[in-house]
Amino acid sequence: MTWYRNSDWKKTLIAKYIGPVGMHHADVNGNGRDDIIICYQYGQTMINCDPDGGKIAWLENPGNNEPYWNSHYIGRATSMHRLRVGYFTQESKLQVLGLPIVGRPNDVHSITPIKLFTQPDDLYGASQWHEETLKIYDKQYYEANQTKPDPNDPSKDRLLVFHVIHGVSLKKYGKKSGSNLDSVLVASEEGITWLYFCPEDNVWYGQILGTGELTQVNRTGFKGSGNVDAGKIGDDDFAYIPTVEPFHGNTVCVYYKTEYTEENKNSLTGCTWKRVVLDVYGDPNQIGEGPGHFTICADFDNDGEDEFLVALRGPMPWQGVFYYKAIDVKNGIFAKWRVSEDSAARIAVADFDGDGRLDFATIGYSVAGYYCADNPSIVVYYNDFAPHKGG
Repeated sequence: MTWYRNSDWKKTLIAKYIGPVGMHHADVNGNGRDDIIICYQYGQTMINCDPDGGKIAWLENPGNNEPYWNSHYIGRATSMHRLRVGYFTQESKLQVLGLPIVGRPNDVHSITPIKLFTQPDDLYGASQWHEETLKIYDKQYYEANQTKPDPNDPSKDRLLVFHVIHGVSLKKYGKKSGSNLDSVLVASEEGITWLYFCPEDNVWYGQILGTGELTQVNRTGFKGSGNVDAGKIGDDDFAYIPTVEPFHGNTVCVYYKTEYTEENKNSLTGCTWKRVVLDVYGDPNQIGEGPGHFTICADFDNDGEDEFLVALRGPMPWQGVFYYKAIDVKNGIFAKWRVSEDSAARIAVADFDGDGRLDFATIGYSVAGYYCADNPSIVVYYNDFAPHKGG
């Protein structure tokens, strides 16, 4: 694992792991420097994932160019694939939300557990963080029946389960109701689900917002959604939801609110979400996969509204990054530009050159058993088209 220093992009080896996959960052020890949270020992693919792997660690940032950052164990779950760090159930201790991609080896469509790891009081002395397997209640069911879950009577539980979890988007989706807790949108075979903790009921809820791509399953074996984010339009921070569907899919979609009201503004609920297909990038290949792998929203042109990027792993012509700008969300009208041609598995967004405009970086896709791009590279793309903020 290597760190590239902005702006000379000096390369420093900071850790060695077998099969690293997902990462996130946070100031774990409170010293003012962002550390790295990473999962590793994945196995070759989700089919033959390592039953003893899926380990999570945090790498302690030394604040200099020192190689080999100190690694501290957090926990594990087989096929751990995506991590998000935040304050999900409280605001005093940092937590890691761990989302494996499958439940067990050689069973792609097995139920996938979602794990929550909470920072221990003795950060350096504890052998691992406190681990919880989430029990996720079906919010629509309890709302429709005007009742609440009773954790003391599991016979009446109405729970959600997940399969093939591939994408996750972290934001404060509950802020409209006054919550400062972090929550996530999850892309899985079930489609798009808002997953959040409710302090009033002391339970985790899942609310399904869309069911995703359902027409390809007989051909590909996959359905639902693979990647997700939420974008701002006007004064609504969650005006639309872009997706790539299904798992490793070929279809780019947008979910939008069928009507915009003061009640559902800045909220994921209180509305109906409608799905519109924007693009289909090629046919699924012989193992049922397309080129789409990631999507992310941000305000790239500094107009106060979010656009979104889609990463395509390839091969050409379905390779690179496409940039989408909303013209008329309700009618599925977006302007689109290809902004790179390099194979892109993931996208990182930041103002890399400090000029007040958001840039992005990509890493090429090269995973044996899925797809290996020619000459996969890490590439930074600088934004030279947007006006500078404030003028």
